[in-house]
Amino acid sequence: MKLEEEARYEQLRKLGQELHIPISETFWELEVKDKDGKVIQSLKQRSHSWVRNAYNHMFSQLAGKNANYGTFGPGYLNVKDTGGTIRQATAPIGQSAADVDGTSYGYRGPAGNDTYGIQVGSGTNPESFEDYMLQTKIANGVGVGQISYIEQVGHAIAYDVGTRVLSNAMVRYFNNNSGGDIDVNEVALVVNQPQGGPVYGKWVQARDKLASTVTVPNTGQLKVTYTIQLTYPA
Repeated sequence: MKLEEEARYEQLRKLGQELHIPISETFWELEVKDKDGKVIQSLKQRSHSWVRNAYNHMFSQLAGKNANYGTFGPGYLNVKDTGGTIRQATAPIGQSAADVDGTSYGYRGPAGNDTYGIQVGSGTNPESFEDYMLQTKIANGVGVGQISYIEQVGHAIAYDVGTRVLSNAMVRYFNNNSGGDIDVNEVALVVNQPQGGPVYGKWVQARDKLASTVTVPNTGQLKVTYTIQLTYPA
């Protein structure tokens, strides 16, 4: 992380706290271990990549506004799922009575399920605000070019009394038993929630292009952590 950039983020966080403006921050971290459990590579940086889906989700919830019909883009309040279908209905985006701390809905993808939760990919396209899927998702499995998706770890929130920061770390492990190295260049957060009404589906909230390739060796393990935090007013 660049020191000058971090200083600006710290200034923004404190200003938001002083003015009672919610300032959220997101970080991701990748850690690779070899077959003996030795850490051989790690990468950490800020996520700058909340996409249009996430903005529409947030606005719909904060404004108490139903999703609306129309195309996907500026001025429309809907989401585009990972299959490219635009979802909307006469209800707020993500409104649900489902348990999002479990593995049926929300971010916690079950074991062997690569359709939601933290996903990894090999694509190298730059990040775009209009992203709705990984460029090239690495599929779950043990075949050539595949990686095993482990059940996403349960949510664990923490509160720092001094900074008044509430955070939630989301962790998922991936095992490589494909017989060869797996290169990871992109990661995404995919939520399984109603897409503006009772129709459940999966949509990307954030897609991040890694600063450099992370290589998971055969019989190695990858750990991906997304940490979301919010600073509360003083």
